[in-house]
Amino acid sequence: MGAWSFLGNGVEIDCQGNITIGSHVLISPGCFITDHNHGTLADKRIDQQSCIAADIVIGDDVWLGTRSVILPGVTIGEGAVIAAGAVVNRDVHRYTVVAGIPARRIGQRDGKK
Repeated sequence: MGAWSFLGNGVEIDCQGNITIGSHVLISPGCFITDHNHGTLADKRIDQQSCIAADIVIGDDVWLGTRSVILPGVTIGEGAVIAAGAVVNRDVHRYTVVAGIPARRIGQRDGKK
């Protein structure tokens, strides 16, 4: 976790591989970040299957809104904004704003006030 990053109350980070969090990242209350899923093969009992991990990278200057969910294998580019309650299951480009389930692009940070 980089310098000046912030974790709000009730944030859960469930890591079995690698989760990288940049600098100046705001992780709002209730966010959930997990880098793994459970196996789902039909020929083996679910409780006997291994977890499958995929790295997560959260770039610098990112804001994760309240109760957003970040799923395995995702890279969130520098300056991105994840709206409250969004479920991110694919990469988010730099300075992009996403919202929804699954998260989709709704805007761009452009530097204008």
